[in-house]
Amino acid sequence: MDKSRQVISELISVGITEHDALVIADCIITRKSCSWVNTDPVDDKIIKDLSDLIKKNEYGIMVKVDPLPTRSKFIWDVKIL
Repeated sequence: MDKSRQVISELISVGITEHDALVIADCIITRKSCSWVNTDPVDDKIIKDLSDLIKKNEYGIMVKVDPLPTRSKFIWDVKIL
């Protein structure tokens, strides 16, 4: 399994949707920051599990997710550390 597929699988295993996992994995592999908006639901447990995974694997990124409750959307922001 190549590095990209491995990272995507790990992200999906903690509850990240496939679309979000693809973008986050791309940020990790290319070492580029990225932001996007979507409607895939995210909760505190997913964010905590994602944070734990990032630390465990030393991915060197920071992920911030801000809800837009009036529009049922989430703003994702991935920064390279």
